[in-house]
Amino acid sequence: MRMAMIIEAWKPIWGGGQAVAYEIGKRLSKDYGVKVDLFVMNLVGYEGDYIEQINENFRIIHVGKKRKWCFKDRIIWMFELINEILKYHKTEKYDLIYAHANLPGLPAKILSIILRIPVVYHVHGTGIEAIEKMYDKGLKSKFLYMMEVFLQRIIKYDVEITVDRKFLKYKNINKPSYIPNGVDLEKFENINAKKEHKFFKVLFVGRLHSQKGLIYLIDAVNLIKDDLPNEVKFVIVGDGEEKNYLINKIRHLELKDLFVFKGKIFGDDLIREYKSSHLFILPSLYEGFPLTVLEAWACKLPVLTTSVGELPYIIKDDYNGWLVSPNNVEELSKKLKYVLNLDRKKLTEVGENGYKLVKEKYSWDEIIKNIYDELTNIIRS
Repeated sequence: MRMAMIIEAWKPIWGGGQAVAYEIGKRLSKDYGVKVDLFVMNLVGYEGDYIEQINENFRIIHVGKKRKWCFKDRIIWMFELINEILKYHKTEKYDLIYAHANLPGLPAKILSIILRIPVVYHVHGTGIEAIEKMYDKGLKSKFLYMMEVFLQRIIKYDVEITVDRKFLKYKNINKPSYIPNGVDLEKFENINAKKEHKFFKVLFVGRLHSQKGLIYLIDAVNLIKDDLPNEVKFVIVGDGEEKNYLINKIRHLELKDLFVFKGKIFGDDLIREYKSSHLFILPSLYEGFPLTVLEAWACKLPVLTTSVGELPYIIKDDYNGWLVSPNNVEELSKKLKYVLNLDRKKLTEVGENGYKLVKEKYSWDEIIKNIYDELTNIIRS
């Protein structure tokens, strides 16, 4: 089987969607012998090779001229992408197109029609319910809403995969298959790190973007700042367009002693951040199935998140984590205060329960097998 996989953003931009695409490509090529060409944007800031050869069957191809991460360049890139995949198809034919949401669904569908091969569309989450909260009402919100509905629910794909069960409730021309994200437990278990002993460490990992709801976390901390236990620090790992805004907001509210911004951290160093923490927090407006929650659980770290995407299906209050409503500052502040005042034994127990769930249900090996089965079924049909 030979597959053209598509995702827009790649290095230096990195998030859950990129990590999932990489895992799928790496594991399908290594464990099942699938030949995978992953086509990505050639973004400004990436200084590596035009073609990254990951293993014998898996390569990442940075398409076109250097582009910025903006809507105009993304549209231009789609035309470059179609031409590039057609060129590679002439050399060795592809059996299917595999697109990661959102925008790649359109060129993938066009290519599937031209080449007469199946197309798979992988949805990592839908932000439809949160668009107005992030961008306010107006033309931009309306346009983004219509684009997301069109790409995710109106275009007909041979297979549509969703990582969260909430997506199954929407009216859709497709019949999506639910296949969750996974985590490589072995990678996390091989790294040792002691818990931070100087302060209670609350960790956030992700893009500094309005989607992640960090402004609500800052407001929640401001509400309970006089009632916080001694020596609490909120450690923010990641980078993004909201960084300066968030820092200025923290300064304005005189909370700078409570927040630490560490920038981007990857690999073993990121695992050490998880393992040295006492609580993981994710106050997002929307998610699909965030890898960061699985990673926190892989480190036996209890989680406090908003009830978005797949999270209400897998998190049980006081058992393996805690849930609050998105963009609800008062609820978040109360739950945060409650968790911060729990004894360490209870926190350890909650983290252990999260670890058990990951070990039982979210191994990449089983998840990739399910994806491979979907691919072989549509090629045979």
